[in-house]
Amino acid sequence: MSINQSTIKKLYGLSAGRCNICKRVLIEEDVQIGEMAHVIAKNPGGPRGADNLANDNRYENLILLCSIDHTIVDSKPNDYPVSRLHQIKNDHEAYVFNRLSNNRGYFEDLLALNTLFKYIPILELRGMAMELPSRISNRFEAKDMFDNFIRGNPHLYPFKDRQLDRKWCSVISNMEILDCWILGSINGLNLITISDMYNSDPIPQPCYNIYVNDERGYMALNKRYLSPEQIDYVSTEVHRIVQDFIYSHTDLVHYIRNNFNEIEW
Repeated sequence: MSINQSTIKKLYGLSAGRCNICKRVLIEEDVQIGEMAHVIAKNPGGPRGADNLANDNRYENLILLCSIDHTIVDSKPNDYPVSRLHQIKNDHEAYVFNRLSNNRGYFEDLLALNTLFKYIPILELRGMAMELPSRISNRFEAKDMFDNFIRGNPHLYPFKDRQLDRKWCSVISNMEILDCWILGSINGLNLITISDMYNSDPIPQPCYNIYVNDERGYMALNKRYLSPEQIDYVSTEVHRIVQDFIYSHTDLVHYIRNNFNEIEW
């Protein structure tokens, strides 16, 4: 069964005739040079193939690519699993909608991001986080600045772009979880957050700060007072959260770069 004309029109239309990865225009002199790649392969033995979804030519299982990116995607199925291809497609179509609609919401989001990035070193946060669990720069914080931004600019948040809003919230949420450990204390193998300290009476003892300030502008793991067991526990938990943060941060930065070309980092 071939791909029907309505599906072809929808795929090219929502992608604005561009490769969903490199953004190359895929129509030259009225000739369609794009390739309608299958997310799940036509044949079970193909890239990302599945027996129960063979020859699935629905719009939901297709992504518009140039020949180069189609080759790369199919030759590296582990780098381009089904979930990633769906995300690439969704992000590209959102990019097309925002840019071609040229609506007020796009420019409000652009203003919001440019305002935020004057105070939040967004591109540096990933490198800072990668020094955990041993230490983290005191500059790794966005919550207070973000809260101040919301209070001063209630008309600019939430973002009008729903995908941008979701990705931003994921980054902030992961930073807040990290803050619970960076600013928290530990009793045995139990985390005690700042909120717990305010609401708990009395605080269990012995209780030690997990991270302490050093003279170089960092919060360093409190190896002086934490037991080896506590250090291993904290390191394991913080490492896991850092991986979640890096994933969400990379996803956000990639989305902004692809959808807000006028951004001022």
